Amino acid sequence: MSLDSLLLEPRNVTLQDFDGNLLAGFWQYGSISWITFSLWLNSLIQTEQQWAIFDLDETVPNRHGAQQQLGSEIVPAGDYILLQQDGGPCPVALTEKRARPRQPTHSSTPARVHQDYYRNRTRERDRKCLVTGRRFATWSQLKAAHIFPRPHVDEWLRKQYHHLITDPAPASAVGGHSKIDSVQNVFMLRSNLHDSWDNYEFGVNPEDNYRITAFINGLDDVHGLVLHLDHIVDLTIRPLDELFRDHFLQGVLKHIKGAGEPTWDHEDMFGGFDLSRQDVWGSTEGKERLELEISDRLFEHQVSQD
Repeated sequence: MSLDSLLLEPRNVTLQDFDGNLLAGFWQYGSISWITFSLWLNSLIQTEQQWAIFDLDETVPNRHGAQQQLGSEIVPAGDYILLQQDGGPCPVALTEKRARPRQPTHSSTPARVHQDYYRNRTRERDRKCLVTGRRFATWSQLKAAHIFPRPHVDEWLRKQYHHLITDPAPASAVGGHSKIDSVQNVFMLRSNLHDSWDNYEFGVNPEDNYRITAFINGLDDVHGLVLHLDHIVDLTIRPLDELFRDHFLQGVLKHIKGAGEPTWDHEDMFGGFDLSRQDVWGSTEGKERLELEISDRLFEHQVSQD
């Protein structure tokens, strides 16, 4: 029996095309509306036709039941089909964009002394988990999480996110000239949510009052909460909306698009960082993950030399 079979089903809503290809899906907690789902689809599908969503009905030749109105009504759990508005087949393709891969930062690595800067500044500013609002007696249950991942600093610079940072802290405290370690790119999370954040399993939507959206099953305790930001009155140290939007899109690409991307087991692969494991590092994704890990470690060294 596969270990994955012991996990929760990640989705209870699916959408396919006329040929049965899976276009999208998510776990409905009871708050995602048709208009929200259609906005996600606009960033995922490519077609020149005016499309509509119908109930999937495999018992009839045209494979569909009633058409759904893409309004404020909540999407019922179930299976759906995307067709032309007249019910005919709709030629559709998925975007080639994929989620930006990332892995958690291992703060126990001795060489990463620089983490003290952004971690301590984030602790001082937030003092609690900004997702749940919970405070704790020790810092062991809280972690500082980057919104945009450090190993992708080159993309960060290409997108000119460093120009959005208004944090007045010295370069040594914000990751050098890139400013990617500014507290405007970091916030405090409960420790057991950190990996879920890095895996894009939930996101923060600035357009919905900073509401938390969980894209897969198993996050009932955080879905629908509102990020605690009201205590941050100084805009020069407040996390940036643009970075939350970017992270949210990664979640849609990773977990909503198609069948969803496979999840990388960081604990298994990075536990001992055993480079002799060709079954892991010899794969295309393994090589990509290894490059990210090396990039993150080199970034730390580069900042320490600045």
